[in-house]
Amino acid sequence: MKLSSLVALVTACSIWGLSPLFYRKLGHIDPLIIMAYRVIWGMFFLAFFLTFTGKLTGTLSLVKNYRIFFLLLCASLMIGINQFGFIYSISAKQVIQASFAYYIFPLIAVCFGFLFLKEKFSMIQLIALLLALMAVILLAKGLGHIPYISVLLGVTFSIYGLIKSYLGLDSLQTVSVEIFLLCPIAFCYLFILSLRSPEILFHVSTTDFYMFAMSGLITAVPLVLFSLSTSGLNYSTVGLVNYLNPTFQFLVAVFIFLEPFTLIHGSSFGLIWISLLIYSSDAMRAEFSKSKKISSTE
Repeated sequence: MKLSSLVALVTACSIWGLSPLFYRKLGHIDPLIIMAYRVIWGMFFLAFFLTFTGKLTGTLSLVKNYRIFFLLLCASLMIGINQFGFIYSISAKQVIQASFAYYIFPLIAVCFGFLFLKEKFSMIQLIALLLALMAVILLAKGLGHIPYISVLLGVTFSIYGLIKSYLGLDSLQTVSVEIFLLCPIAFCYLFILSLRSPEILFHVSTTDFYMFAMSGLITAVPLVLFSLSTSGLNYSTVGLVNYLNPTFQFLVAVFIFLEPFTLIHGSSFGLIWISLLIYSSDAMRAEFSKSKKISSTE
């Protein structure tokens, strides 16, 4: 295991997990506007990183393949919806739901693997999935309605992950293409908005302007770090460290934003944590067994 890769991954997950603190400062602005500026500034910084790393030409060549282009277009729509939902959850003071979504994502991904990739459940995975389902039902009971933010974020991110696993390409390059594909939508939205309400776009405070620029940096930097980290770490380590993201979100929501956290919330999160412990233990066992077989054949 490379220490630099682990540090890069921990840093990326920490930025993602603590980002609600940043976006709460933009709470007075419509989430759609924040999302549009995030995409545009994210494109700017990603283009810089691609040029700096010499990957710009290879990234542009990806769009020449129609199949890859179509899949990346679908992926960009999924991650766009997902990231807007995340920003909306902060505006709506529902960061706990966002945290819950990224906890249940690995388990939704297992279901998608069964449905679309013909992968089979192990008995341990099935137990983890049933516990996760109970957690979602319990959370719905506590909220008095379906946790739609959790479901939206969890499902869109799982579809996104399914597409990316099918492509099997460099994560930094594909993410950059996805952001580039979202840019026309962002520009069109801001243009239409400027025709209706020019003051919203042209009378932005200096603080908000710099915050918009920082949102692009917060988008690009973790993606670059994540891309650099995955090549030096095994799959199980990446999966476990990724739980830092929802954990930080959860802690921010409960202890800083003071969002309501009732006994039912606690029971729901308790079930999901148990299911993830079971799932992660099984994944690590499988990864260790695979590594042991590879070592024995060398």
